[in-house]
Formats: sequence, structure tokens, C-alpha cells
Amino acid sequence: MKVVAVSACTVGIAHTYMAQKAIEQECAKRGIDCKVETQGGMGIENELSQEDVEGADYVLLATDVGIESEERFEAQRERGAVLKVGTADVLADPAAIIDQLLALEPQEVESEKKGLFDNFGKDLLNAFNTGVSYFIPVVVIGGMFLAFSLATGQAGDSGMEITSPFFQKLNLIGMAGIKTMIPVLCAYIAYSLAGKPALAPGFVLGYLVDNPVPVGDMNVSTGFLGAMIMAVSCGYFVRWMKSWKVGDTVNTIMPILIIPILTTFVLGMAYIYVLAYPLSLVMSALTDLLGNLSGTSAVALGVVIGIMTAIDMGGPINKTASTFTMALMTTGVYAPNGMFRVAVAVPPIACGLAALIGRNKFDDADRQMGVSGIIMGCIGITEGAIPFAVKDFPHVAPAICIGSAVGAALAAFQGIECYVPHGGFIVAMATNNVPLFCLDIVIGSLVGAALLIALKPKPQGE
Repeated sequence: MKVVAVSACTVGIAHTYMAQKAIEQECAKRGIDCKVETQGGMGIENELSQEDVEGADYVLLATDVGIESEERFEAQRERGAVLKVGTADVLADPAAIIDQLLALEPQEVESEKKGLFDNFGKDLLNAFNTGVSYFIPVVVIGGMFLAFSLATGQAGDSGMEITSPFFQKLNLIGMAGIKTMIPVLCAYIAYSLAGKPALAPGFVLGYLVDNPVPVGDMNVSTGFLGAMIMAVSCGYFVRWMKSWKVGDTVNTIMPILIIPILTTFVLGMAYIYVLAYPLSLVMSALTDLLGNLSGTSAVALGVVIGIMTAIDMGGPINKTASTFTMALMTTGVYAPNGMFRVAVAVPPIACGLAALIGRNKFDDADRQMGVSGIIMGCIGITEGAIPFAVKDFPHVAPAICIGSAVGAALAAFQGIECYVPHGGFIVAMATNNVPLFCLDIVIGSLVGAALLIALKPKPQGE
């Protein structure tokens, strides 16, 4: 028996490779020939060859985003031999996932014609995750260069004024990254829905929504909200066009000429004449509301973001909070991102501290995981808490959720802003208040650790 698999998470760092390892270890226990391709932040690694794919009895797709060349597995899909799950599902119970895969009953069946909006919800979630996956490195570039350049500036009447010619150049590069974010987000959401033909119109429409367009006697832009709506519209419009029955001659120019031009023209005009103004009103209201949060309202938002961050430790709920905060960054609202970037560091650090401090409630394996958990938390990888949660979710989850909520609430109350889409102590220099940002992580982690020690029972037999 041969199993091939692909693992890919939203960020392409932790879940991708943890899922790969879990699948390989479980298959090795059962004596199953297995090869797992990863599509992470470094691109495609351990790539499946054509021979691997053709010889596979089963295909396991542990993916949270759209992946390259999924059509390779069409033969197994038609036989009913493909199982698609999230990376978090594999990490939670790899044995159950392999059982589920092997329970499939492959057979020769006629492929069914799929409707345009089949699996609409899953496709949409997958597309947004894909967009965020490609969007994150661009945000990192823009945010880091801006943060370093602004750190040398001086407060002036119009904000931070940068006098050094060198740091002015850094600021220029940072602004280039910021202006590229929305087109990249829009293009890769569309790409996930409809493939390569949607990529070019996605970039053009993303640029369009991120820049002012004339509506009556004013110029309006709609930012991330417009990008998401236009990206989805672009993806499904291209999907529809790809289903057209045309002659062989026309078919050769469809993806490079007809689809990009017609899609851009129809949706671009629809945006300018119909959608731009109402979307700009919604976007302005949302930006004003979140940009002016203070006191109790800000703290309440921090609590919600903290709980969402910790509850599934890098899973879909965590990624929803992450996407929300990064979308606001494109509008110049950085406080929610500050809350989130404090919160992401708390769960693994809290678990690690609890394992090292409450030694009578944790075994040697937990203490070893605790050291790596603290390291992962310091560099902003929430997934470091997963091994603890898998072993004892009922006690771990409440502790880390409260710890993250406390850290994020403190950041909200103090007005902490973070200019990059990553967390932990390593990004402290990219915040508006380095000491308080670090202190909030420490306080949230200590609260989480204390609660975990208090809630966790002693091992049986002691």
C-alpha cells in the first residue's frame, strides 16, 4: 500500500511541518509506504514525482490553503481515494485521520460534473487562507522597513518626520511593501478560486480598490474590504468563463487574452460605477470605529482577540483573528494587531513555564516540551502549546485562553501598536512601546501558567 500526502498551512511555518511529521510517523507505525510533500513558506519541498502520484493508492491532503497542482490527484479523486482535512485535524489525532483515509473504498466511478458554487463555504475559507499566506511576507517587508525607519524619526506637526537620507530610503521601501499588500491579497484569493487565469485580473483589481477612484465629486478607495469582494467576484467570474465551450483556436488564447481582459473590464467597471462608493462608506465607518477604540471598548476587543488567538493555537479561529488584524493594518490601524501579537506568544510560554514550575504535575516529557514551548512562544509561534493541549485540552485551554486574554487586554488598554504580522519578543522593536509590549507578554504568560498549574491535577498514582 502506498499513501502520498501534501501538507500546507496558512503561514507555512509550523503546522505544515508538524503535520508532515505526524503523518509520516503514523504511517511508519503501520508499515505503510508514505511520502509527504510540504508546501510551506520555503515553497514545495519533498516534492511528489509523477511516479509517486500514479502509484498512490490513497491521497491525504492536510491543507488549510489552496495548493499547487492539486489536479495531479484527479485519478484518485475520481476513485474516491482522496481525503482532505486541515493540518490541525492531523495534529489533534493522526491515528484517526489515517483510519479515516484507509476506510475509504476506492472504486472506478464516473466523475460528476461540479457546479460553479459547489463547496462554496469551504472554497471561500480556503481562498482567504491562501490570500493571507501570500500576503504575510509582503506585510512583513512593509512593516519591518517602516518600523525601523520611523524609529529614527522625530515627532512633527504632520507625524513622524525622518531626517536621515538612509532611513528615508528604508521608509520608501517600506511604503512600497505596504502599497503591494492589497493587490497581492486580492490576486491570490482569486488564484485559489480559479487558478492562474485569475491571477492577473486579481492584481489589477487589487490595485484598483487600493487607490482612489473618482465617484461624483470625490475620490474613494475601499482597501481590504473591496479587495476581498473583488477577489471572490474575480475567482467565480473566471471559473464561469473557464467552463465556456469554445473552439480549439479560441481556447488557446482564453487564459492569456480573453479571460484576463474581459474579467478586468467587467469587474473593474462594476466596481467603479456600482460598488466603490457604498463600500467606501462601510470601510470608513469600520476604520473610524476601530481606530478610535479606547478604555473599556478597547479592552473588550482585546479579550475577544486573546481568546480567539489561544483557543485553537494557530488553527482556523486563530487565523481569523490574524486576518482581521492584518486587514486593519492596511488601513493604518495597528492597535488590534498589537493585541494579537502579544496574545500569540502567551500560550506556549505559559505551558512551558507551568511544566517547569509545577514539576509535580508534569512528567519529564512535558518538561522537555516546556523548554521548546518557551522558545517557540518567544518567537511568536502559538503552535508550541499544541502538544500540551493534545494531552490535556480541558485543563490547558481555559488557562491559555485567559492568559492570552489578559495579555491582549493589557495591550489594548495601553494602546500598543505592532507594525508587522508576527508576534513574540522578536518583533518588540516593531512596536510603539517596547517595554510594555514585552511586559504584557510576560504578565499574560505568568497568569496562564499559574492557572494551568492550579487547574491541572496531579498524575495518577501520586
